[in-house]
Amino acid sequence: MSNQISTAEALNVEAIHKSFGNIEVLKGISLTAHDHDVIAILGSSGSGKSTFLRCINLLETPDDGRVTVKGELIEMRIKGRQRIPASQKQVDRIRARLAMVFQQFNLWGHMTVLQNVIEAPMHVKKMDRKSATAIGIAMLEKVGLGAKHDAYPVQLSGGQQQRVAIARALAMEPDVMLFDEPTSALDPELVGEVLKVMRDLAAEGRTMLVVTHEMGFAREVASKVMFLHKGMTEEEGPPDEIFTRPKSERFAQFLASTLRH
Repeated sequence: MSNQISTAEALNVEAIHKSFGNIEVLKGISLTAHDHDVIAILGSSGSGKSTFLRCINLLETPDDGRVTVKGELIEMRIKGRQRIPASQKQVDRIRARLAMVFQQFNLWGHMTVLQNVIEAPMHVKKMDRKSATAIGIAMLEKVGLGAKHDAYPVQLSGGQQQRVAIARALAMEPDVMLFDEPTSALDPELVGEVLKVMRDLAAEGRTMLVVTHEMGFAREVASKVMFLHKGMTEEEGPPDEIFTRPKSERFAQFLASTLRH
């Protein structure tokens, strides 16, 4: 587990609500991440974990609540009966600071690995190709894929593709990295190589929110664990504490069921 001292507030999420039709998926979830925090978000399928991450970077628009990134509040307004971001320009800027790594790798098949990594720095951050390429190569080296920059995604294993996706996120030099079950689409033998990269990122002080079902990672690497149940925070705290002495019966049941599997 990281022993680094948290400093400035990197991300503050207050009372996020989100419904789809008549189904209330998030019922007022809050979270604060300081620089260097690694927060593991656990919960059963349907508990709202992925929706919560998607609301933080506005891939889904929350019905209520506030998101502040490094002191900058994402401004919202009402249009008709809908709540929408006040400025798409602000959303684009904030998203660049909240780089997301998805379950499915979302790489462009017609581009090489390096082209996939440098696309966003060039188009979103308006970086010149030479600078973007230097960063892209460095990030691929960081995830152990420096020799693969001219390969195409189809030539890579799932674990390698997910590591490219992590390099792509890193190339944006984000304040916070959001991981949405980054190992769940991988064959079991490939999970370890992705978790190793994530452990290395945590060790170097990256601020990370990780939706995961990897209990070992959550226990050993996270500075804080949140357990969501039916759209609410059922339990949260340091991993040593909540894994050994869960206060919530639901979380105790969840831990027991994950150990059985």
